[in-house]
Amino acid sequence: MKKRIPAFFTGVLIFLLFPYVITILFNGLDAGLMDRPVDVEAFLPGIVSKQITSDYELETIKCQAVIARSNLYRKLRAEKEISGVLDVLQENSGFSYNDGSWITRVLPDEIYEKAVKDTKGQVLLYEGELKLVPYHEVSNGQTRSGTEVLHDETYSYLKSVDSSADKKSPDYLNSTYILQEQMPENLKISERDSTGYVTSLLADGHILEGEAFRQGMQLSSSSFTIQKVGKKYRFLCKGRGHGLGFSQYGGNEMAKAGNTWKEILEAYFPAMECGYMSS
Repeated sequence: MKKRIPAFFTGVLIFLLFPYVITILFNGLDAGLMDRPVDVEAFLPGIVSKQITSDYELETIKCQAVIARSNLYRKLRAEKEISGVLDVLQENSGFSYNDGSWITRVLPDEIYEKAVKDTKGQVLLYEGELKLVPYHEVSNGQTRSGTEVLHDETYSYLKSVDSSADKKSPDYLNSTYILQEQMPENLKISERDSTGYVTSLLADGHILEGEAFRQGMQLSSSSFTIQKVGKKYRFLCKGRGHGLGFSQYGGNEMAKAGNTWKEILEAYFPAMECGYMSS
């Protein structure tokens, strides 16, 4: 059972948002956000609560907070119109707005507030710039290379690193059975990347991209094998998610072993460094 949020935390949040609410009530939502800079830290606990469950170690949730902050700043800086900023915040944080006059939010567990507070302003940078910082639940034992997955040297800062602790996860192996009639007549894996994830398949003479196939078939991972079992195809998958960037399970095992959030992020993003951003 999740802890109830103490009235103190509720009061703090209302205090933080009060200037926004007053401005919004009298002038509308756009005016409220244009009146002062967006307070990223106020939105982050809600964002992080949607990305990782509260039963993870605090240091792991701190890692997720830094990742979420990095990605949110990157998205906000890419938006030129206030409507785009609103869309980004509503989509990611749990805040909502109605008729340009109100913002509401369901408060997350206090562990998210602490993770955000303890990492305030911290982001991951590559050569001083904000970049995409991906994450997933469980790798196949090795995270993937950004260049291999995204076919672009721009993502060379995402290095493949060892995450063998993921093999201990109860979600490491997953089987999905799909009826033969729902599949191509001839289906086989044609290429894998250096970490064993499927990058392409051959389906009735057509080439399918591995990650797109994984998502379309709702497989837990694109690190899979295919086996014909009666009138079904069996996909045995290793890991959960795309395998790129931060492994939440692997990071959590490091946290249990006593590693700090900075040490964990350094292990998963060796080409990146921590920097500070202010709202």
